[in-house]
Amino acid sequence: MTPEEQVTELQKELYKEKAQIRFFMKQKQEWGQFIDSINPMIEKLRNKLNTLQNDLHLKNQELTNVLQSLSNGLIVTDLLGKVVTFNRAAVALTGIDKESAIDQQINELLKNPVLPEVLDEKAFEEISLDYHQQFVLSKADRSEIIIDSSTTLMKSDENEEQGIIINLIDITQLKRLEEEAERKNRLTAMGEISMQVAHEIRNPLGSIELFLSMMKMDTDENSNEMDLIQHITSATRSMNHIISNLLEYTKPRPAVLEKLDPHPLLSEFVNFARFSALQQNIEVTIELNADRSVIRGNKELLKQVLHNLFVNACQAMPEGGLLHLSTENRLEDDPMILERFNNNFILKDQPQELVEINIKDSGKGMSDEVKKKLFDPFFTTREQGTGLGMSIAHKTMASHGGTILIESALNKGTKISLLFPLFIAE
Repeated sequence: MTPEEQVTELQKELYKEKAQIRFFMKQKQEWGQFIDSINPMIEKLRNKLNTLQNDLHLKNQELTNVLQSLSNGLIVTDLLGKVVTFNRAAVALTGIDKESAIDQQINELLKNPVLPEVLDEKAFEEISLDYHQQFVLSKADRSEIIIDSSTTLMKSDENEEQGIIINLIDITQLKRLEEEAERKNRLTAMGEISMQVAHEIRNPLGSIELFLSMMKMDTDENSNEMDLIQHITSATRSMNHIISNLLEYTKPRPAVLEKLDPHPLLSEFVNFARFSALQQNIEVTIELNADRSVIRGNKELLKQVLHNLFVNACQAMPEGGLLHLSTENRLEDDPMILERFNNNFILKDQPQELVEINIKDSGKGMSDEVKKKLFDPFFTTREQGTGLGMSIAHKTMASHGGTILIESALNKGTKISLLFPLFIAE
């Protein structure tokens, strides 16, 4: 190829390169114009996405706040029963912190069959029909509460199962109120019958005592007949004492209450009780710690309560032991305890300052079953007991606007707390 031809070819290639450059420049210009035209759209979409994300975050935060603010314990699990949501009320109710609860199997976490053991279609169908459970939950502080759990399925808009919602309610107070109401109804009916029976028995007892007195006048004091008369007289008096206690329980005298400091009463009682206690190898101690101790009370009725508790404590220590009496001030805010007080003496919607008298022994203690029946009339664990001492004590405390708390366990002794509203001058 000649030099002229080579130059011609080179010019053609240069022309092609220029054409391609012009084409690419034009493309670049067009792409630049295109990008410039869609940039506002991208920015607009970006702003809209940010707005939607903020709205979604706010909605999620609002839903979380609602769930956390519920007064009932609310737990959400996945379809395998693992916890994914555990609200503040659930933490307060169970005593389990949220971090420890998340991802745990709910039945293992609460140590109760809150959900069916096997979560299959049959179980989901059962849950969807309002699955209810009641169980006793033992908390970390060793206290126990009664829980009512209701369970339902969480479903999507397409009716797909997504999780399980568990609602927990503490019904301990409700159960106690139901038991107390049932107990009061039972005792009222029992009291009416007992009063009628007591009156029917007392009339012939009076005749028996009269005839025995007449027989004594005609009987030699050293004869066998006189011994029999003495035994019958003793048994008759014992029956009369039981009937008197029964009538005291079924129809107690109205308690006339006055301003009373129990400290001198307790000191006097301890001085009286020490002699009898020493005969049984029991040491009696007293500690008066209440700075404010004045209550509304009836001295004679409280002496009777202390005497009944003293007798019970001594009988619980047949081989001797320690009996400790103490007082202290107590600021009570537990609604389940405040519910026991008379409305005329305290305001139940706020903490109350109380005077607490404790009688603690080192005796054999009581089982839970005995504690439940302790204030029932005629319930006793002793062969010679009437079963009315604690019932009368309970009624006496109620007439003082107070209540009795029992702490006891087998072989660990018993602590009985008498709680009185503090006297406040009007």
